[in-house]
Amino acid sequence: KFTEHEGHPHAKDYDNVTQEFMTAAVTEYHACLCTQSPMPNDSQETVLLVASWVKAYQLTGVNLAWTPDLSKLISGLLHGSQVCGELKTKLCPLIKVIFGFHSIHCQKNHSLVEVLKEGMNFAFKHMAPMGFLKVPLIQKIINTMWFANKHDEGIMFPEHFKPFPYPTLALVLTAIKCCIDEWVTGKQGDIPFTTQEYCLVYEAYLKCLQDFDVATKEVSVL
Repeated sequence: KFTEHEGHPHAKDYDNVTQEFMTAAVTEYHACLCTQSPMPNDSQETVLLVASWVKAYQLTGVNLAWTPDLSKLISGLLHGSQVCGELKTKLCPLIKVIFGFHSIHCQKNHSLVEVLKEGMNFAFKHMAPMGFLKVPLIQKIINTMWFANKHDEGIMFPEHFKPFPYPTLALVLTAIKCCIDEWVTGKQGDIPFTTQEYCLVYEAYLKCLQDFDVATKEVSVL
């Protein structure tokens, strides 16, 4: 480490070899975070850190000793709340347009929220029983978030995104619910899309997807 100072560590504090290793570790960590544990608890975060460290060693050949500062550098640069925040920011304008929320129609907005949230109607195309996960909004936000350009994780890390992982899909569904929740009073509010607020919803949606996959395995719906 070149520079000693108080506060959070910075990549520029380290030599070029360490920076190369850390760049590989951070990008791998972000991909794992999005596809394996987008709302991680402490133990899940540790698993992601270890996996990204191993992958960085495989990619760079640099055998770097694990330190708390380097660990913080990885998880501090990219953590679940940032992924959630970015996803919600990109999703909110789509929710408003696609579902037809309008700032001057408060009662209509409130009623629409109730309809969309009932039985996860928001995830069904035309709210039809056979349309689960076929609503265009889902594919659109997936493309916007992870496949918009060659530098996005879905393009750079096909091994993580093909087939498309259930944890990521569950995160998308949870983010959609959060954006819809903001209209519950009839006017758009600001509800934080955080692990604290939405972890239980995320876990419920993930289980729903896993159960649905098991139930429809023979016809390969997912």
